[in-house]
Amino acid sequence: MSHHRLSRRGLLAGTAGAALITATAATSRAAAAEVPPPDPQWARPPHQVEAEMLVDYLRTLPWSEQAQVNRYKTAGEFPDESSSAKWGAAGHPEQFSVLAQCSSFLTMVLERTYGANSAYGWATKEYFSQYFHTEDGKLFPTAEKFRTGFADAAETPHFTGVTKPVNLRPGDLVAFDYDSENTTEPYTGHIVMVKERMGTWASSVDSQVGSNVVPYVFEIVDCTSNPHGNPAASDSAEAIYRAFPDTRIEEHVGATPEWTEHNGAGYGHIVFYADATTKLFAGYRWDVNSSTAHTAAERPIAAARVYPR
Repeated sequence: MSHHRLSRRGLLAGTAGAALITATAATSRAAAAEVPPPDPQWARPPHQVEAEMLVDYLRTLPWSEQAQVNRYKTAGEFPDESSSAKWGAAGHPEQFSVLAQCSSFLTMVLERTYGANSAYGWATKEYFSQYFHTEDGKLFPTAEKFRTGFADAAETPHFTGVTKPVNLRPGDLVAFDYDSENTTEPYTGHIVMVKERMGTWASSVDSQVGSNVVPYVFEIVDCTSNPHGNPAASDSAEAIYRAFPDTRIEEHVGATPEWTEHNGAGYGHIVFYADATTKLFAGYRWDVNSSTAHTAAERPIAAARVYPR
């Protein structure tokens, strides 16, 4: 975890700060091409209900307790502990826990929802091994394997491809690869679940992906060591972050306000770019305050929708 100071000016801004966020958001959304209409009230699919139940119960615990039971399985750490996700009884948040990476977390959500002990019965170790090519000796496919499977969703039972960010619905899964030759990341990529489409948010960073790209912001559910947001990234970052927060960032308000980054399962916000002409995925940005965006050519992206039956 890491600690950063918050802007005292930002904390004291009050309603003026909220007005600034509203005005800035309206200007940014107007600047983005082809803003979609308000998102319909799609029903949450079963796996989204299960994922949010787990996250929501964990969030009722103070971070002093949650940090002990909601953890990201950092590479090289926890050598004697297997990845796990546990759902407890209603009203007992202390019975819920997560120790996982992004792909193992979402695989366990799918296994719980559609696995051998469910009414559906298909999301088993054998299924993921056959269609997402789980590596030998591993229990879960990597994010890279999911991205490859989503790109070939026509051949993957219970999944259908979603090729355009504007078509993403709650519960859809999006995975992207890291460029193994040009990154120091110890992981193959990342995978998230869409919680809600938030509209668009234009930024000067968008030009790193291309001209006239459309920056769609999504609230997501994932498990990560790096929360989606940084209120101390710049002078204006705090106000923007408050509009698009991450549940793994804990705020401490006092004489010297600070915030603490935690890891594990939670909610955050990510930007997926669409090509202005084809509407296909053009890239992504980790959060609205990030100064770096990645193209789909550099880090391939694929998304898919889960069909229970």
